[in-house]
Amino acid sequence: MDMSQYLGVFIDEAREHLQNLNDKLMELEEKKEDPELINSIFRSAHTLKGSSGQMGFSTMMELTHTMENVFDALRHQKATVNSNMVDVLLEALDLLESMVDSIEQGGNDKLETMDTVKKLQALLQGGQQETNEAQPAAKIAGSSPADFGLSYTEYDQAVIEQALSQNLHVFETEVTLRKDCVLKAARALMVSNALEDIGNIIESQPSTEDIEKETFDEAFIYVVVTDQDEATIQERIMNISEIERVAVSSVQSSFQKNEGTNELKKKKQVDQAAGSSENHAKKPVAKTIRVNLDRLDHLLNLFEEMIIDRSRLEKISSALENQDLKESVGMLKRVSDQLQETILNLRMEPVEQVFNRFPRMVRSLSKELDKKVNLVITGAETELDRTVIDEIGDPLMHMIRNSMDHGIEHPDVREKIGKNPEGTLALRAYHSGNHVFIEIEDDGAGINREKVLKKAVEKGIVSAESAQSLTDKDIYHLLFESGFSTADKISDISGRGVGLDVVESKIHSLSGTVEVDSATGKGTKFTVKLPLTLSIINAMLVQTGKEIYAIPITSIAETALERQVKVQTLNRRRVMNYRDRIVPLIDLNDYLNVSAADVNEVAGNGDEISRSIVLVRHGDKIVGTVADKLLGYQDIVIKPLGNYLKDVRGFSGATILGDGQVALILDCQELIDVQKKKTFKQNA
Repeated sequence: MDMSQYLGVFIDEAREHLQNLNDKLMELEEKKEDPELINSIFRSAHTLKGSSGQMGFSTMMELTHTMENVFDALRHQKATVNSNMVDVLLEALDLLESMVDSIEQGGNDKLETMDTVKKLQALLQGGQQETNEAQPAAKIAGSSPADFGLSYTEYDQAVIEQALSQNLHVFETEVTLRKDCVLKAARALMVSNALEDIGNIIESQPSTEDIEKETFDEAFIYVVVTDQDEATIQERIMNISEIERVAVSSVQSSFQKNEGTNELKKKKQVDQAAGSSENHAKKPVAKTIRVNLDRLDHLLNLFEEMIIDRSRLEKISSALENQDLKESVGMLKRVSDQLQETILNLRMEPVEQVFNRFPRMVRSLSKELDKKVNLVITGAETELDRTVIDEIGDPLMHMIRNSMDHGIEHPDVREKIGKNPEGTLALRAYHSGNHVFIEIEDDGAGINREKVLKKAVEKGIVSAESAQSLTDKDIYHLLFESGFSTADKISDISGRGVGLDVVESKIHSLSGTVEVDSATGKGTKFTVKLPLTLSIINAMLVQTGKEIYAIPITSIAETALERQVKVQTLNRRRVMNYRDRIVPLIDLNDYLNVSAADVNEVAGNGDEISRSIVLVRHGDKIVGTVADKLLGYQDIVIKPLGNYLKDVRGFSGATILGDGQVALILDCQELIDVQKKKTFKQNA
């Protein structure tokens, strides 16, 4: 059978299991004896082993099987969790992830695993044997369940007794496959997954390894602990194709199985053969479907074209006095707005998939730096556009590394100043309006204001004169200047003058901002502000000369008519008073080199234009942009400028208006940066 058609599903599910294993292993180091946690880890490894075997990836299956043996030893209390064990298991996870990457790129799983396998086997030394070797001799694959001679170890008996004491059920679930079943191991895996959704499998007959190798005829038994009844178990398993019969018998105690088991089995088999499940109402199940990301991107592209055409219809409708047309366009706008929200929601993904990589990184850095750090994650369910999710990981990593290296002190230093030897690093995400905020906060030493300022002056980033007028936030933001570093020595983690400048550049490319706040001796907080989506936004259209430009509404603080504002000249720069603060003004005609002829032509007959001011903000910085006209708000589709315009500064993209005209989108951060550089230059 050609298994290539299932490759995409296998890769997706393999990544999910690897991520679960990674998360649970980090948790296991803190909860060394949590049976539910250990069982969850074992199930993920077991499922991954089975699916990789079915796909023919033998190296991956063998490595996962060796890992599974370690987890099984933990389940049976034949091994204990320690830091070395977690290190080796994480090393094995890295290998498995590399295999999945190779498979996804058209390769195979044939990587060198011998060293890691030996380390895993060393964890099992000390008396315990592999699970399949520890089973009672009576457990040998046979031709029918009756030949299996199912018996329980002392550990199994203890688990069953504990389950029964908690009013749970223990069932021997005997499954017989149809004689024409092609992939018996795959069907057995589906049965195993169905049972693990509602309980825990504590035993199987034949052994899991024999089931996976298909060294059985048509029948096998799973012993499951669950809070569900027999009918639910039967219904779930019979929903799997190529199942001939299911017989469920209750285990009343670990020493005495239920009387009349054979009669019960026969009755259940007859019931299932007759298809009698009418008396058991089906429970609602959440239905999901995997969709290729390219299809979502194509859907969004089509919708973006529809938005452009909708804008054209709105313009035509406003020009024609036709009530029916206006009503139809209004209805189209309402429906398309709902469709827009639905499509954009399809592209939203939780930041959890980015946050999940950091516990392990913090653990490794803690060892490397000889520090104790507790990572606290909140708001991981917060959703962001997939485009942002794909790009935000590296900037967050740089900031976390900075907090680990520069922020949090060594345990002995923290103790001397009365702090907990273990530092705390908080990673938070939350929604606010049309933005998502991500905060990285540590309780370390904070930023040395004077040291940063001194370095900035030494490197010529700011002049000694202008340095005196900088606020704390201005000074902290100097950390993002290219090549800036306050590290006293260069290490693999920091001190090379790269990192935070890359952070701001990347976040800027995502139309976001990053700010730093700090208190000496108390810690530092990085705050990243990101838009919910990067594809369709609401913007203010402005005209200067003959050209129309767009300003994202998320960057606009306020608008005003120039004649209503008191404009002054300060240091040869035009400024205005805005809520008790002096705000510089940038004339878009000057900024964009608009010719005087174009301005006069728009004005017509030399009349004075009633110009408008749009106050735009980026972080806590505000400037006023002066335009000839404000044309109103409109939903626009952001289109990239392309590689041939990638070096053009001042614009973050372009959009197509309803009349087919192209309008450039002003980059508000660039406007503010230009203003800031001019201020520094003048002060110098």
